[in-house]
Amino acid sequence: MKAYLDSSFMMNPTGEYFKWLKCKSTYQLKNWGKHLRLGYLSVVSNTNFGRYNAIGSQCVVSNCTLGDFSYINSYSYVLNTTIGRYCSIGPNVKIAPGKHPASVFVSTHPVTFNNQGNLVKNYCSESKFKNYQPVTIGNDVWVGANSIIIDGITIGNGAIIAANSLVIKNVGAYEIVGGNPAKFIKKRFDEHQIQYLEEMQWWNKGEDWIQNNISKFWNIEDFVEPNLVTV
Repeated sequence: MKAYLDSSFMMNPTGEYFKWLKCKSTYQLKNWGKHLRLGYLSVVSNTNFGRYNAIGSQCVVSNCTLGDFSYINSYSYVLNTTIGRYCSIGPNVKIAPGKHPASVFVSTHPVTFNNQGNLVKNYCSESKFKNYQPVTIGNDVWVGANSIIIDGITIGNGAIIAANSLVIKNVGAYEIVGGNPAKFIKKRFDEHQIQYLEEMQWWNKGEDWIQNNISKFWNIEDFVEPNLVTV
């Protein structure tokens, strides 16, 4: 009979601290000059960072890419996700936490359809259901606290996910959605303004350009006009 090791016997506060310290040092040295910050006891693996990224305390971030200036607040769990620039991920957010089959398969329990390493016993020697699918989040997206975004979702530029939402469908550019399940509430701006922002893609501008035009960011009517500083 196969013996199963309960690794929790080996866990202790000191060990967890040094694991975090190793992770923090490895990623911040690897991204030296990009001003990366990893919060206390956060676990990061197989993730690529841009510039000025910040991960809050006690997060799990795996198989992800973060664009410039995007941050993830404390106690969030983010897997298999591409996040654009200038995104704000609130606290206790879950993104791509994994799926279970809801039809065709007789059982929703993974021991009946997957050979996962985190399970004590499996009936399957190979995976029969793809329970992890990538999530794509555009630029300038705000995901409110305690929200869940299921696997395979795409969220457009400038969208807002209200706090405590469960997102099970794609979200369009500059849409505000909320609820369980999340439903369309309204668009942040009118169609002309959204088209202007989508075509302009201010998030790809240089830092000097944004600094020179920062006062225009405070009102959409000031921003959507042809006389922005071009330097």
